[in-house]
Amino acid sequence: MRTCSCGDLAEDGRDRCVRCSALQALELHPTATDEQIKGAHRLLVKVWHPDRFQGDPMLKRAADEKLKAINAAYVFLASNPFRRPSRPPQPSSGFQPVPAPTPPRRPAKRRFLARLLPSPVTLLKWAVLTCGLVLGVLFLKAADSYLAAQPVTGRIYSELRDDLEARFRQGAGSILSQTGMRLRSLLPPKVLALPALASSSADAEKPETAAHFGHLNPTQNLHRRELGAARAEPARLMPYITIGLTEDEVKAIQGAPTSSSGEKLAYGGSELYFTGGKLSGWRIDPASAPIRVKLWPDSPVNPDLAFFHLGSSKSAVVVVQGTPTFLSENQFGYGGSIVYFRDDRVVNWKDDRSTIPLRVAP
Repeated sequence: MRTCSCGDLAEDGRDRCVRCSALQALELHPTATDEQIKGAHRLLVKVWHPDRFQGDPMLKRAADEKLKAINAAYVFLASNPFRRPSRPPQPSSGFQPVPAPTPPRRPAKRRFLARLLPSPVTLLKWAVLTCGLVLGVLFLKAADSYLAAQPVTGRIYSELRDDLEARFRQGAGSILSQTGMRLRSLLPPKVLALPALASSSADAEKPETAAHFGHLNPTQNLHRRELGAARAEPARLMPYITIGLTEDEVKAIQGAPTSSSGEKLAYGGSELYFTGGKLSGWRIDPASAPIRVKLWPDSPVNPDLAFFHLGSSKSAVVVVQGTPTFLSENQFGYGGSIVYFRDDRVVNWKDDRSTIPLRVAP
């Protein structure tokens, strides 16, 4: 018994099965579909119809036989629809293909975590980006400290940096104010009138609220009266003593000194120094005479500065450390700590952490 190429048994004395022989009669491939079989039958009937060969009797008989074979093949294929072969064709060499192993399926939980978590490549990209950002920040900090500490570039770099920070803050403030104005313009008038209504209702309820104070105990009533008196008569604050005041102005603020000379006024352990009739420095002793001295920056400085460094201006030191307890032309003293200046720029310091530590940039 022979086997057809499709896997079925062949007819006796032939190399093909009945179906493949019928498909060969229609000039079709063994894998032809039903639509292809119908189309091939219609085409071959038109080609081999005997009426086309009326002038030649031999061709007419041959066409008639061919047409019978075509019709018989079509009838067989129509009555036996397409089906898969019972077994795959065996190659002549006898080689048996080994099926590919099916990969094991991962559990449903692991598949869910694999979809939820990013891939290793994505994690590696984020790690590289984070390391790059950290290294960039550290490099910028190191460059900032180096440029600010150099005697040649310190002053110019500090001024440029402070100017850029001031411009940035000014621009950010203007953007925020414009955003607030735009939001306010979008709100309806009824919403804008709510604060005014709330304040007027609060004022209207004040007498009624005051009438309930009688239910409190006498100590609470006394405390209420004392608070009201303090609000009615605020405490009088003495003005600050600062650079540039005359001797008479200082005496008018602080009163008569314990001792006086041409260039110095003493109040207990505190001393005020004058140059050319104007206050130019001081040494304050908070224990014996806590004089209210104040020193303001004389140039624009970022108010959020946290440290000063070599090359910083006097204004930057004032913003960071505050008003010094000892002030001269080239020195600021804070307790036992001293900051030294040359041409209004920091050149050195002495840090006494037992009294007032200096906030110097690391």
